[in-house]
Amino acid sequence: MASNRIKHVMRGALAFTAMATVVGLNPGPAVADPTPSTPQEAKAQLDAASQAAEQASQAYLAAQDDLKAKQDLVAKSAADIQTFTQQAKDAQAKEDQYRGQVDQLASAAYTGVQFTQLSALLTGKSAQDFLDQSTELQFLAQQNAAVMDGYDNAIKTANDSKTKTAAAQKTQQAAADAEQAIVNDLGNKKAAADAAVAKSQSVFKQLDAAAKGLLNGGDTGVFLGPPGAAGTAMNAAVSQRGVPYVWGGTTPAGFDCSGLTQWAYRQAGIDIPRSAAAQYTVGKAVSLDGLAPGDLIFYGSSASNIHHVSMYVGDGKVVHAPTEGEDVRIVPIQNSGSDIFGAKRIVG
Repeated sequence: MASNRIKHVMRGALAFTAMATVVGLNPGPAVADPTPSTPQEAKAQLDAASQAAEQASQAYLAAQDDLKAKQDLVAKSAADIQTFTQQAKDAQAKEDQYRGQVDQLASAAYTGVQFTQLSALLTGKSAQDFLDQSTELQFLAQQNAAVMDGYDNAIKTANDSKTKTAAAQKTQQAAADAEQAIVNDLGNKKAAADAAVAKSQSVFKQLDAAAKGLLNGGDTGVFLGPPGAAGTAMNAAVSQRGVPYVWGGTTPAGFDCSGLTQWAYRQAGIDIPRSAAAQYTVGKAVSLDGLAPGDLIFYGSSASNIHHVSMYVGDGKVVHAPTEGEDVRIVPIQNSGSDIFGAKRIVG
């Protein structure tokens, strides 16, 4: 029921904040970018608009990844609460069971009913009689110790389970609060991404043939990945050369940058997150000097501001879904973006 309520609130928040943001983004006539005088200037305008679109789009996708993580944490916490609550009930039942036996032992000790080895020595009629009674006493002592140990363990387990239950409840509440905060802001991020993408598309449509000619290119040579999952992912990505860039695209009908890398690794049987920023959180860091085929290269000013991702294919080149108006292609790494932040090896 809580998840249904979140979904209902999320749909409402998306609808309301999208309308509010669109109104805020359109207070009056938009100020047009200056008309470029050369194809290079036109290409530069497209690059700037495309990077803004990438940043806004990846921020939205990262928020979705974060939302999914919080939803998973809420669900896990709920399962933990159920498990720890049951453990506490089971331990409490054992504690109650042992308590009766402990009370009997305490009563026997208080009234002097317990039989000791001294009593066995005083009342025994022979040495063998004493040994037999002593053996029985040792057995009883072991039983009594087992009762006390069981009682102590039951109390400890019950207390530990109650503590874990309380901690899981706090975790669940914190995750639910964070989830709601993400939902409240998700519509704003979606509207901002839509507006930035629309501008990028508008700039592309205004390019003349000469400027569009600058977008063409890409290495058409043969690139084969090494054996293993990383090589399989690389081959999958390379096979998509020529597929158009589509914002939000995750299939061979069209890819955005992180959609391509996620799809490629899925062909190798490996699931990685959707957004470029979330993809940066998996795998192990590698230097640009130590890149291997299949490694992912990330672009941005910080880990929280990653806006693009590409995949290394060897020979100093990467395959990526660049931006609006450009197909999936292979280019020299120095031509893939000027703000490389770091690289990660997903497997191996």
